[in-house]
Amino acid sequence: MTKTSNIYYPINKIEKTFINYIWRLSDFDLHSRKELILPKGTVEIIFNFSDKIIYFNPSLQTKKELPTVFINGINFKPFELIKTGRQEFLGVQLNVIGLRLLFNISPKELNNVVCNGNNICSQLENIANELFLKKEFGQQVQIILQWINERLYPHRMEDSISRAQKLMNCSHEEDLTVKKISHEICISDRQLRRFSQDWLGMNTEEFILYSKYLNSLHLLGHSKENLTEIGLRAGYYDQSHFIREFRSYTNMTPGQYRDAHILYPGHILLEG
Repeated sequence: MTKTSNIYYPINKIEKTFINYIWRLSDFDLHSRKELILPKGTVEIIFNFSDKIIYFNPSLQTKKELPTVFINGINFKPFELIKTGRQEFLGVQLNVIGLRLLFNISPKELNNVVCNGNNICSQLENIANELFLKKEFGQQVQIILQWINERLYPHRMEDSISRAQKLMNCSHEEDLTVKKISHEICISDRQLRRFSQDWLGMNTEEFILYSKYLNSLHLLGHSKENLTEIGLRAGYYDQSHFIREFRSYTNMTPGQYRDAHILYPGHILLEG
């Protein structure tokens, strides 16, 4: 088995607004393998130059072969990828406001969805062809960044972008409440609910719960604290609350996640 990976982190202010990073992963294994991917709070545009890759969402009972380019929206339940042979992915990981900035659509439209990228933007097929012809990761990154800069809509929605960034930054605060966020963003509870659904794909209460889960997922992968301490740091009032909420997003307990064969944060290699 051979595996290589590359990663590019954004360097200018506009890129940092909505791009987490651009990545490439190459892997080859003749044996069939199954990967479980937990909700990570991100959106990804992925160019797929692999052999056959099957996407399976157990919660929705959806199973399909991944197309050459696809967009993975915000997930609230885990899904599986079944792989055999060559795996060649090139991806752009966005924060949740990236869908609005690049395609002028609400993230809510793609919640729990993996869709053909050409159904969202017809340019993506041409971009995929260009990327396939370039073998150097740096050249591929430049093609993606050029396309992104041509697509951006930030000049039309500067106030909303600033408000969305403030909202996302609230996710790291302790004892987060709707009232606290509303005060921070300077809009009413009702306006905040509509704004949160339109820009983050979830209402304010869902955003608070999801933020706690994401914080706990990060701590499980980066902290040596015990599960009780992690739960409290993530904002859960006791261990049973932590376990219940974590399981609602992942179908497993925090302890089971820690004991799993973790390939990357939120990515688990399954047996068989």
